[in-house]
This record gives sequence, C-alpha cells and structure tokens, in this order.
Amino acid sequence: MKSTFLSSSLLISLLAISANLRAETATSNLLITGNILSRTCEVENDTQTVNIGKFSASDFTAVGSVSAQKEFDIKLTGCDSSVSGVVIRFTGTADKDNSRLLALSDGDNMAKGIGIEIVDNKSLLLIPINQEDVPAYSLTPGADNTLTFALRYKSTQDVVVPGNAAAVMYFDLQYQ
Repeated sequence: MKSTFLSSSLLISLLAISANLRAETATSNLLITGNILSRTCEVENDTQTVNIGKFSASDFTAVGSVSAQKEFDIKLTGCDSSVSGVVIRFTGTADKDNSRLLALSDGDNMAKGIGIEIVDNKSLLLIPINQEDVPAYSLTPGADNTLTFALRYKSTQDVVVPGNAAAVMYFDLQYQ
C-alpha cells in the first residue's frame, strides 16, 4: 500500500510540473500589417541650396514686410504610371514669433526679427511650415514632373537685426 501512495504522489508531482511548463510556454499573437506600393517617383536632388539673396535690414520697415522671392524646383523623375498626384509637406523649426514661417538656424551672427516664408509659385499661396492640411499637386503619370515653389524673407518684428539668414527645411512627399 505504501508503494501505491508513492506512485500516486509522483504522478501528481509530474502533473504539477507539466502544468507549470505549459503556463510558461504560452503563446501570444502578433498582428502584422503593411502595404505593397507601386513605384512612385525619385527626387532628382535630395539636397538643394537656395540663395534667397542679400537684403538690407532697412528693407523690412514693419512686421510683415517681405523680400523679393527666390524660386526653387522639386524635380520628380521616373514617376510610375499609377502616380497622379502628390502632397508636399514642408517641415522644420517654426519661427517663435510667427509659427507659419521657417525659423532661421541658431548660431553666432544670425539675423533677428525675420523668418522664411514658403510660397506656391503658381498660385502665390502661402504654405505654412509644419502644416498637416496641405494642397495636393497633380502629376503627369509616367512622366518627369517639376513643382516650383518660392522662398522669401518676412519680418516678424518691427526692427530687423542684420546677420546670417540661413535655415534648414525638409519636405515629405505623399503620393496619390
């Protein structure tokens, strides 16, 4: 009778160990999502330098005064035939006095009281920096496309202090 008790006891212990092992090896689910996209377009120049120009601080007589604008192009090459439009979002550090403008870079000898305005060169529509709701531009499917914009300085204070007026801006493309 004693040997039967030991056997039962051993069997119960093995069942307990087996239950613990199952609890430690429980599985979880991982949901994976994504998209397979057609080829879009290539940006011809990933990095561009746009020299807006040299202006006197006295050219900016009040808040809202603007300089002459300087055009720049975003050239899209090798566009797929399924691509018919693009949304371009310009991003960067917003000016502290006017959040719709791009701020000048930090550093020694930087101009003050001025930001950079981005303009759609065809419609002359202001494109605010870091804006979520931006217009879409039509593209010719299966062809190279050029989109033209312009940059200009805009005073954000009544007095503009002269100095370096450089900035860094990025753009993101969302194809349609």
